[in-house]
Amino acid sequence: MSTPFAAVNHVGFVVRDLDEGLRFFIDVLGFEAITDRRGTLAPDGDVMTRRFGINPGASGRFAFLRLGDATIELLGWSAPGQNTTPPLNSDVGGRHLAITVSDMAAAVERLRSVPGVTVREPNDAGYVYCATPLGLEVQLIPG
Repeated sequence: MSTPFAAVNHVGFVVRDLDEGLRFFIDVLGFEAITDRRGTLAPDGDVMTRRFGINPGASGRFAFLRLGDATIELLGWSAPGQNTTPPLNSDVGGRHLAITVSDMAAAVERLRSVPGVTVREPNDAGYVYCATPLGLEVQLIPG
């Protein structure tokens, strides 16, 4: 059976603060900002509900970044009734961003130096999960 779905275009992550998220992804993780792909999302009647399934009074900002061939979108939302507690890795909706690293020791050292980052112990395959101050988990994959 054929499918109309061709490829993953990007993955989006909601962060606590977009500016903080951009600094972390650019300065710490080495992503590159895609300057012509950023903007704002403003309430307009029930547009937010129709387009995103969220409170019609929500507003937000977004920015796209690139690392290698991967593109991600960071979103910072302000919404009535917003849940600001990030899901655990075991929760429905839990998520993480896996990044291949060329030097695991250097990557771990760099992340340990960032306030608010928790670097966990490696699993049997050498993968390391890190909690970030953005509310997003990052997984380091030796490469």
